[in-house]
Amino acid sequence: MIKYLYPALVAGLITGFVVTLFNLFFVQPLIVEAELLELHSAGTAHEHFQDVGEDSSLINERNFLTLLVNIAMSVAFSLIVIGFYYIRGGTNDARNLLKITFTGFFIFFLLPKILILPQLPGQSLGNTTYVQMLWILTTLASIAILTIADKLNYFSVKLLLLLSLTVISIFILLNTDLVLYKTDALHSTFIYYTFISNLILWTLLYLNLNYFIKD
Repeated sequence: MIKYLYPALVAGLITGFVVTLFNLFFVQPLIVEAELLELHSAGTAHEHFQDVGEDSSLINERNFLTLLVNIAMSVAFSLIVIGFYYIRGGTNDARNLLKITFTGFFIFFLLPKILILPQLPGQSLGNTTYVQMLWILTTLASIAILTIADKLNYFSVKLLLLLSLTVISIFILLNTDLVLYKTDALHSTFIYYTFISNLILWTLLYLNLNYFIKD
């Protein structure tokens, strides 16, 4: 059991910490700005600004909770990757680990973003229950399809790259105004940093798991 838990816990701790630092310096300022804009429209921005000023230190409850969530999420993803790694018979197989980790990035982040655009505070997601169900169904369907492709020996890094480029192209076409023309600069920047944050997460998971997994 330690063989499986130790790499997941260590990789999750390191990855969660680094991702939290990135989010604190690049993503969170965008969220705070969006919150201020939302509250300004409601006429309560001054009070909120005072609260933010009093709690501007990096060490506060909000950031601590963010760190815990990121660590928990990273450990969970690590366990999923390790599970599939051994199911596919991985023993000292960095290519197999890379394929599974890249698949995780594709399934859990990249593909759902075609249907669910990252939103800042004040931007409605619509029916949240519908959005959650859509994410779950998209994730389960993509896992099933890629599992079948793996059984038929069609599953490869080239296939993942092709699918990823296709998804990114579709995303750009559906959101040309935000991605290319930046009609909402704050939202556009948030989308870019969200993408980078998740790319960092899955890259670090691969690097750490590749180092700490001892077959």
